[in-house]
Amino acid sequence: MTNKYKVIVLTYAATLLIICTVYVLGTLYNITYAKFTADPAKIYNASPFTGVLSNLGVLMWCVASSVCFFSGILLYRTNRKSALFLLVSGIFSSILLLDDLFMIHDYAIYLIMPFEHAQNIVLILYILLTFWYLFRFYKILLSVHYYIFITACFFLGMSLIIDMVFENSGLEYFIEDSFKFLGITSWMLFFTCASHQFLSKKITTKN
Repeated sequence: MTNKYKVIVLTYAATLLIICTVYVLGTLYNITYAKFTADPAKIYNASPFTGVLSNLGVLMWCVASSVCFFSGILLYRTNRKSALFLLVSGIFSSILLLDDLFMIHDYAIYLIMPFEHAQNIVLILYILLTFWYLFRFYKILLSVHYYIFITACFFLGMSLIIDMVFENSGLEYFIEDSFKFLGITSWMLFFTCASHQFLSKKITTKN
């Protein structure tokens, strides 16, 4: 079987596995299947604009992750260093995507670690991961529009600080999520620009 068909088979296998998992969970825990499959706004009869900024943020995380994986795979044979940077960045972006989508550090983590400071443990792990990432790839980061990456870290950091210091209500909540959205936008922009720079060099070198 060629690599192309392996990818096709794995894609459908993973999709069917997710569908089967949803069915099993719904059956075991007596949860209505629509709770898994329908749009949340439809389930709770809410406005279609409910969570629009959050949903757009998740899409941007997804764009950043996809661009990193796609570019990293294309560069793997010709530029291992840049490819490794992009692939690790894709994994990092995917972790942040899943956290944001399933509210892992906000709520879901308490299902795994049901004690008071579980959220703090997750945040500490993120900080350690970020420091490792910066230490491991600082040379590459400095070579590709680093000011955009710094901007992303600043906005995301401000969002985190506001979340920890102020109550999640009213104007504070809006400001926190606005900083977060600006951070995600900057994150997506940085990795899109970085991928474009690496791929452009590859094309130029090839020609």
